[in-house]
Amino acid sequence: MRWFLNVQAVLVCALLSVFPATVFADPAHEGDIIVGVSATGQLVIEFDDDEHVALPAVSGLLFGFLGDEPGFLSIDKDEPDEDIFTLGAGANIMLEVIAFDDALKAWRPGFAGFLANPGDLWNIGAAPFDAHPFWHIDSTDAGFVAPPGQTKWSATFRLLDTGSTGYAPSDPITVTFTPEPGSLGLVAVGAIALLRRRRHARCPDHLTSH
Repeated sequence: MRWFLNVQAVLVCALLSVFPATVFADPAHEGDIIVGVSATGQLVIEFDDDEHVALPAVSGLLFGFLGDEPGFLSIDKDEPDEDIFTLGAGANIMLEVIAFDDALKAWRPGFAGFLANPGDLWNIGAAPFDAHPFWHIDSTDAGFVAPPGQTKWSATFRLLDTGSTGYAPSDPITVTFTPEPGSLGLVAVGAIALLRRRRHARCPDHLTSH
């Protein structure tokens, strides 16, 4: 187990060193998914799902487009006018995938595995929380279709309460991601470099030498 944690720590440090600073969360929490509970005991999500989230290009250990917005933030003050209240002690919030578009993944914090398939679960935890997965449009995935063939990728999920409070599941929500404008060229260069490395690894030395 210790060796796995060490490898994971090295991976996270390496990713931090190669990803642009714009990938990581704004401390102001603008655009986060706000989580609370209604007066009737149903989990409530506040998020402007009309807005598309732009992801910057990355290349290195991962390829495609990646960012940690939006995150999940538990509400810290009751808002009766909006029928959303703070989570009670004993609540434990979990994300359940309903449907992700091909090539879209949500890496758990620390890159401890990812969500992509219906039924996949991520334990966000007890309130208060401020948790940020890494949303990833994977340009090396077999299901990836490069723009302009595909210009947006959607993630549909709901939140569950597995704690002692037993709140009803939230209504499903869909978050839509798009490549950040001007970043497609970086992905193309990175994908070509990755393909060359894989091809070189498969070929004997006498076939790749000139």
